Amino acid sequence: MSYLLPLVGIEVEGITEKDYNKILTKKLYYPSALIAELIGVVMKEAKKAKIEEIPEEAVEGFNSITFGGKINLVSPEGVDLKIAFELIKSGWNDIFDALLYATAKRLGMKALSLDNKFKRFLKENGFEADLLISHKEII
Repeated sequence: MSYLLPLVGIEVEGITEKDYNKILTKKLYYPSALIAELIGVVMKEAKKAKIEEIPEEAVEGFNSITFGGKINLVSPEGVDLKIAFELIKSGWNDIFDALLYATAKRLGMKALSLDNKFKRFLKENGFEADLLISHKEII
């Protein structure tokens, strides 16, 4: 999800604008189930900034994710639930991370993530940690 935050006007430490522009040249997929997490972060950041309303840039960015075609939204399937539950059962508590991993595994694709703690958990618990990569590995 971190990689979508700049689209809604939220800066992410460790990702330059140049990096982000290179990422956007790739064909990108995003689990639609993670849209709720993105909304939550936007609300949290807006509240923290004590703003009166969500900036138009954030609204336009959000719409570009959900309707713009720049990001290919992937619907969840039943197998994602099974894979995600294996992670949760093994001790991981973030359902959104689990769904990101599950979707990547089902599609046989890499997932962009800055979460080294999650990657370490996967490795230590016998999951395919190499499914998670950072932007540095694709640009």
